[in-house]
Amino acid sequence: MRRYLVGLLLVFWGGIALGQGLINPFDLEPSARAAGYGGAYCALAEGTDALIFNPAGLSWGEGLYVDSGYLAHMGGLSSVIWLAGALGPFAAAFTTLSAGGIEATPGGAELAFSHLGTVLGVGLPGDAFGLQLPIRWGVGAAIRYDRAQLADQAGSGLSLSLGALGTIPVGPWELRFGLSIEDVGFGIAFGDAQHREPWTLAMRAGVALVAPFMKVALDYYGGLRFGAGVRFSPMFEVRSGIAIGDAGLQFALGLGVQFGDLSLDYALLTHPVFAPSHRFGLSARF
Repeated sequence: MRRYLVGLLLVFWGGIALGQGLINPFDLEPSARAAGYGGAYCALAEGTDALIFNPAGLSWGEGLYVDSGYLAHMGGLSSVIWLAGALGPFAAAFTTLSAGGIEATPGGAELAFSHLGTVLGVGLPGDAFGLQLPIRWGVGAAIRYDRAQLADQAGSGLSLSLGALGTIPVGPWELRFGLSIEDVGFGIAFGDAQHREPWTLAMRAGVALVAPFMKVALDYYGGLRFGAGVRFSPMFEVRSGIAIGDAGLQFALGLGVQFGDLSLDYALLTHPVFAPSHRFGLSARF
């Protein structure tokens, strides 16, 4: 079992995860909007994206929001499907990761790998605590359940993510800063808990400047990420980003198209070794 996991982790090392622990679909960040910013989304996260990047982004949620996404990772080596919804400060999502044709050893047997995940999140604005601070702020939490299947072995586990978000007006702009701690837990237990793969405990930190026509963001998450988005009209937003981390230098390009309450998103994320990753998203507000 150990050699299977090691072989799988080596394949996924080139992804955008931190490279430790068992990969899961949340690590691959299946959001086309955020990918267009190079993943610099800790301070920008809202709606269902907050379940991935910072649960505090749910703090000021309003109305009903539904979201779906598809990720073709590293030229189709693996794929992720994301289905999510948010109602006010509450959100939930279901996601799957699947990969086939992975060799346990060079020239050896091919192993199928799949990973199912669900997550529930809630955000609370600072006003709910009765604290009078000179900034607008909120906190959030999300609990995840993951079930991994590798060949004939299966395991499951729970993890917790915590986040904080603050905003300050700066003239016509808004300064945002966010912090989140992800995957607090004991990992995935396989069999009778005799083998356990740890979670990738990680921290995100980010700042962003937001204006009606532009967003600029900088994150630290296993390396530096920088992204920007320019809205040329109420209908079109063009995005770009750079990520510098364990996987090397990656570039991102993205496009968002909005038709009233319906949004379509696409992003392309390069990789220094593997084929580019493509992300597609469809979301609606009610």
